[in-house]
Amino acid sequence: MARTHKVALVVGVTGVTGTPLAEQLLIASGWKVYGLSRRTIQLNTNAQPGAYTHLSVDLTDAAATQRTMRACADVTYVFYCANEGSRDMRHTMIRNVIDALETTAPQFANINLLQGTKYYGSHLGPFKTPAKETDARVPGGDFYYSEEDFVSARQAGKHWTWTAVRPHSVCGYAAGNPMNLASVIGIYGSLLRELGQPFGFPGSARCFDSLFQAADADLLARASIWISTHEHCANQAFNVNNGDYFRWRHLWPSLAEYFQLAEAGPQSYSMEEFLRDKQPLWEAMTSKYRLQPFPFARAAKWAHGDYTPPHSRIACEYDVISDLVKIRQAGFCEAMDSEHMFRRILGRLRALHVIP
Repeated sequence: MARTHKVALVVGVTGVTGTPLAEQLLIASGWKVYGLSRRTIQLNTNAQPGAYTHLSVDLTDAAATQRTMRACADVTYVFYCANEGSRDMRHTMIRNVIDALETTAPQFANINLLQGTKYYGSHLGPFKTPAKETDARVPGGDFYYSEEDFVSARQAGKHWTWTAVRPHSVCGYAAGNPMNLASVIGIYGSLLRELGQPFGFPGSARCFDSLFQAADADLLARASIWISTHEHCANQAFNVNNGDYFRWRHLWPSLAEYFQLAEAGPQSYSMEEFLRDKQPLWEAMTSKYRLQPFPFARAAKWAHGDYTPPHSRIACEYDVISDLVKIRQAGFCEAMDSEHMFRRILGRLRALHVIP
């Protein structure tokens, strides 16, 4: 049974997961929303006056976090989307948030943790697929484990609960923080079109033919809200993705058609290698087409992530797929066609003048 008193705090609200969460909460009825981050955001929704409040804080500062959280003492549901590459820093941030919630928010009911398939070691090499929430932890894969263990231990015996979502390749758009798979493909296709080159796949043939998955940011937001507000999901993690699997080989012709380019198969370069020297060209295109600023300098490194070549965030030479039975049996059954998702997001990027 979902609670009727619904006050949300989105921690890390400026990211590709946090911004859609705030937007979906505001679209849904009956929510008051706080957003927490170092800088403000641009929401793609017309929120009712007073429905959204932004709070700025550095979560590594315990005293500042305590002070700031007093301004949202009526919060009931927390959506924790803060991202930090350092395990120790992640632990510090989540500890500061929980400390503040327990001392300032008496109606705090649930904290939803954003995780991902790194939980299963997807970035380390071939792993058991489809990945299930009950799979054993992977040696060397502690990107989320310490954070989850801390929250789980802290929750024991308390009136509040925790939940977690584990998506892969979240795709969407957040102004000021647009880096994700869909936007990088948008940049890539736009560059190829400017260069008059075919739409080649930036990876190996095995990457081209392996199974892959993605998560629409809005769908992920709705799943997070649903899981957090249903008591039978308490103190559990759930895989969340679009609900389909695809091979780039079968999706690539549709993306090539979107950019009005001839399709080409696997290339000898990776996305990182292709983007590495293209910043001058992108800057020229930004001026030529009057595009919105894009953090192009980060794109090549983002595309590689912490994978070992020839694997990357774009694709791996092994399947990257998760089992979705648990979340469906729990009651959230929304799905989305990934081809339609990519084309819709590319259309939005074009409409917003992020790509030409």
